Amino acid sequence: MAYFKYKQVADQLLEAIQNGTYQTGDRIPKEEELCSQFNVGRQTLRSAVSQLEEAGYLNRIQGSGTYVCDPDAEDSAPEPENEDAGRISVMPAGNPGVIALVMMNSESYVFLDLMRGISDYLIEQGYVLTTMMTDGDYERERIALENLLQNPPAGILLEPVWPRIMSVNESLLREVSEKIPCLLVHSDATEMFPAYPLRDREGLFKLTEHLISLGHKKIGTLFSFDETTGQNRYLGCMQALRAHGMVQPRERTVWYEHSRLPELFEPSGSIGIDRMLKDVTAVVCHDDRTAFHLIQYLQGKGIRVPEDISVCGYDDSSYAVMDIPLTTVKYQGTQYGRHAAEALLRMIRQPGCDLSDITGMEPEMVIRDSTAAPKSL
Repeated sequence: MAYFKYKQVADQLLEAIQNGTYQTGDRIPKEEELCSQFNVGRQTLRSAVSQLEEAGYLNRIQGSGTYVCDPDAEDSAPEPENEDAGRISVMPAGNPGVIALVMMNSESYVFLDLMRGISDYLIEQGYVLTTMMTDGDYERERIALENLLQNPPAGILLEPVWPRIMSVNESLLREVSEKIPCLLVHSDATEMFPAYPLRDREGLFKLTEHLISLGHKKIGTLFSFDETTGQNRYLGCMQALRAHGMVQPRERTVWYEHSRLPELFEPSGSIGIDRMLKDVTAVVCHDDRTAFHLIQYLQGKGIRVPEDISVCGYDDSSYAVMDIPLTTVKYQGTQYGRHAAEALLRMIRQPGCDLSDITGMEPEMVIRDSTAAPKSL
């Protein structure tokens, strides 16, 4: 069995208690100090503290701190330092039966499947789902986070705005992480938040391997730069190319902002795409919608798919069968949403629980008519 980092931290905290560094009744240092001391993230530290709570060595008093206990005493939980200490920083009653879903883009075709999976599971568990859309705007995200802090739900499923760069709402996000159980969706885990993995890199690795197996050596990429999914999918493609000793010139890569996708395929032409098309025999796209629009663009220029250029999408959405059936990877949105909701309720019901066993769902390839061997073979 793997010896998880949180167990190492728990052992070191226990040793400090047993050697008298922290004595019964002492309040241990704050999370920030312990994270720095042990060089771990909040989730790892909380898992360690939770383990010692279960063993009877520590007791958390909301708004006051975490105290050392005598596990052999009948009731070793210390009293707060003063009569008001237990009320410091305590959140209002809020909505204990509500889970909030905060998403960047409600217009995405994957959104409804995701929400259906989340909602179905939460209803089964006696919770209600409320949704908030930020449209990729920091100000809308700020308003949403402030509302949630003022009237906190039981937990939050969050897709942050521009998750790959430092957020202007970082202080609010940090406050949320300290007061409300929160799980990231469609994003990577961070120091503040755990995440339910999408395994996008693995999916794009498989797609790229498929193209390479057909004989393609010049593969273009077309991804959204402002979404974690786009960046992870691009990295998966690069990993596959490098695994085969293939170099990716800059001209073969085109980035776009997700909300401005239609502008990329203006009839007058796109300098970036036209430059890429001169040097590739295949293109892997951010998603099926992007692949569909690319195929329309190619057809307008008399370029055949897959005879002249192969095209891959991602998600296996309705766009995958609108024109030329797309080779793609299934996005199992309903299942993903359900599993993410399960993980969040686990965090709510078992504070500080270890989520390292959550691996996500394996990407499943769907090979259709949009890919073939390059005509030069």
